[in-house]
Amino acid sequence: MLKKFKAYARSLFYEKKNFSTKTVEIKGQAYQFKELNPNDVKDLLTVERAVYDGELPWTKSAFLSEMKSPFLNLYLGVFQGNKLLGFIGARIFGFDCHITNIAVIPTYQRKNLGTKLIDEIEDFAIMNRCETLSLEVRISNQDAQRLYRKLGFQSRKVRKGYYTQTNEDALDMVKFLENE
Repeated sequence: MLKKFKAYARSLFYEKKNFSTKTVEIKGQAYQFKELNPNDVKDLLTVERAVYDGELPWTKSAFLSEMKSPFLNLYLGVFQGNKLLGFIGARIFGFDCHITNIAVIPTYQRKNLGTKLIDEIEDFAIMNRCETLSLEVRISNQDAQRLYRKLGFQSRKVRKGYYTQTNEDALDMVKFLENE
């Protein structure tokens, strides 16, 4: 209980620094990485529908609640022109930066956009003196697990029935960060 209180207390003293929009070249293509806000939720839902065959794992209210949370969080989008191709969301609690959501539309998967989104969140975590970066991934999503392992994540435990809509298990993964 004391550990959770300390983590909560620590989170009250974060000072959010705005993410500076940047253009990054990946495999010969230029992409813009921008901080997202509640006005972008409609586009997040469009990406989710494309990734999850029309399903919405997160609702509009879930995204809004996360973005307006008192805990330090960051939602980033990757764009080509005005089109949102993918996004990542993360929240800091205590010394952990937890990736709450990541999605890239299918036609842009395997182009290193997901890797770059995770790299940006890792920089955010290190800047805020986090010790770990964590996430959950569906047990059936072997491609994502391979990517996360390649990026330095390790399996912690299986969370039974984590995804309530399908009762699918999740693999809880963590990456230990080196702060300077």
